Amino acid sequence: MSSEKDDLRRIRALSAQLHQHNFRYYILDDPQISDAEYDRLLDDLQALEQRYPDAVHADSPTQKVGAQWGPEDFIADRLPPVQHGVPMLSLENAMGTDAVLQWVERVRRGLELQDEDANPPLTVEYKFDGVAVSILYEDGILVRAATRGDGLVGEEVTGNVRTIRSVPQQLTDKNPPACVELRGEAILLHADFDAMNRSRSAEEGLFANPRNAAAGSLRQLDPRISAKRPLDVFIYGVGDQQGIDLSSQQQLVDRLPGWGFLASPFLRSVDNSEQLLEIYQEVLESREQLPFDIDGLVIKVEGVELREQLGMRARSPRWAIALKFPPRQETTRLLEIQVQVGRTGALTPVAHLEPVEVGGVTVSRAGLHNPQEIERKGLMIGDQVVVQRAGDVIPQVVKSIESLRDGSEKEFHFPDKCPACSEPIWCPEGEVIPHCQNLQCPAQIRGRIEHFASRRALDIDGLGEKLIDQLVSEGLVKTPSDLYRLELDEVAALERMAQKSAENLVAALEQTKQRSFSRLLHALGIRHVGERVAELIVDSQRDIDTLMAASSETLEQIDEIGPAIAASVADFFSRDSVRQELEVLRAAGLKMKADGPPAGETRAGPLSGLTVVITGTLPNLSRGQAKALVLAAGGKVTGSISKSTDLLLAGDKAGSKLEKANKLEVEVIDEAEFQRRIDETTTT
Repeated sequence: MSSEKDDLRRIRALSAQLHQHNFRYYILDDPQISDAEYDRLLDDLQALEQRYPDAVHADSPTQKVGAQWGPEDFIADRLPPVQHGVPMLSLENAMGTDAVLQWVERVRRGLELQDEDANPPLTVEYKFDGVAVSILYEDGILVRAATRGDGLVGEEVTGNVRTIRSVPQQLTDKNPPACVELRGEAILLHADFDAMNRSRSAEEGLFANPRNAAAGSLRQLDPRISAKRPLDVFIYGVGDQQGIDLSSQQQLVDRLPGWGFLASPFLRSVDNSEQLLEIYQEVLESREQLPFDIDGLVIKVEGVELREQLGMRARSPRWAIALKFPPRQETTRLLEIQVQVGRTGALTPVAHLEPVEVGGVTVSRAGLHNPQEIERKGLMIGDQVVVQRAGDVIPQVVKSIESLRDGSEKEFHFPDKCPACSEPIWCPEGEVIPHCQNLQCPAQIRGRIEHFASRRALDIDGLGEKLIDQLVSEGLVKTPSDLYRLELDEVAALERMAQKSAENLVAALEQTKQRSFSRLLHALGIRHVGERVAELIVDSQRDIDTLMAASSETLEQIDEIGPAIAASVADFFSRDSVRQELEVLRAAGLKMKADGPPAGETRAGPLSGLTVVITGTLPNLSRGQAKALVLAAGGKVTGSISKSTDLLLAGDKAGSKLEKANKLEVEVIDEAEFQRRIDETTTT
């Protein structure tokens, strides 16, 4: 007799399997099973859904005839979001061999390798130049695929990934794992990319390079378009996993062919820096002969225990690094230098170039960073210059070729007034980038409001670039605080707006009044103040009045806050215009003081003295909300399981942390028990 849990898992697996067969039948005209076998699977699903009516979803194959992706599904102008159970972090870049040797030394110190001859075990593989993708299998059936996105939330591309020839719809395994999330790179082979371009009409235009073509193919709203693009996926890593232990890179690569996947054709094990440098030179010299693009090597510490010992940063693991190849360079003419004004008032010179192809991309603009950069490189308007894509991505002017000058070149003079508002510019002491301090500068207004409304700042749903442009153009908004003075009728009267959209915007603005003080501080757009710095400042200064009164010397006493950040914050809050803006925001009801005790202060509560790890997807709480509750209850939150862990708060798809907690006999609780412990103590 199967359990309810097994039955619900079977419902999910059958739904995914039937969607797959619907897709192949209705979209690809290439069925893999007979009609009779299809009918048997559908009957099984219907029988289970009758027993569990609450498990029936609107997109179930029993509720919809035909393929899951019909024409009506292509009306939406964006792909649905997917939250990654395990963040898809990016890698730290090493631009050259010296940088990677420094990383190896940091790894040695992190692993406390005292013996000079002791080296960490490393693997080296290609760094494919494509698009990261996550592919989730449950009981061996492909159920979801997503892009990396921002590492925490990506876009669902399940239908598109199902069309990829090198992605199996079902793992060829008699005993597949309950859950395994494979991560890889979607790429186009050179031959396929060339064939795609040859087949495109003049109106369609040519793809610039295989990576851009792969990205566009993967993110199509209509999977039928993706099906015509010959993508491949090479798997390089694992996210969630249950019922299997792929704890090393070698184990993963060995397992992939048996499942029907492509693994990297290049994986080497090394145990010293000399071998690492030899492999780098070998691959660099053979790079052009490969049938696909790579832009470097990925180096990883081998072994899950060593990786856990090294730990993670906010955006990248300490146990892996990308060793990038030298950028390709080309020569072109510098036509003009324009000065742009950013949202913080920074004045940045931009080089306008005669278009030139660099590494498969047409480059017509390049950043020059600051006035000293122009002077240091001796650039003149009309010069022939060397251009490169730094890290094969960001164009930059390397140098001028003085020997090619013919006397027609002209010197460039950096302006002493803001090109957008004509106010005098100012360069902070010890810095090289001039700034416009006029908060009413039109070039800053849009950028400041976009940042204020962005997801990691105050997250104002519905306030996108187009609406901001309208609000600014109509003179309704000049500062972020003006958003809270908007009237419903004047918003509804804007082009492409309606009463409901205006009401939604007003409701979204009301919700921002519940955002934390640190998020507001980040949203203000102070130079050098991102999310982490904002949290550090708020934890020390606690409320806006204390912060506004703090000197740069006081701020410099905060851990991780250096002189440049302290001076920037103190200068920002010394301005009358800023203080006036904050008073309006205060009157509007935004939070101006910290929630809870300082991070270093232990709060008495039901979890006092306990170290808690949170894993998996909780039914009602986000990871951030659960962490806040733990801290409010006096507990401490860490990212990995160890002997010092007291509690594991586990949700769905808990993965390897749950397995390790069981091995170490760490107490495991679910969200319901977690809430009960907190509520019970609160009410007694």
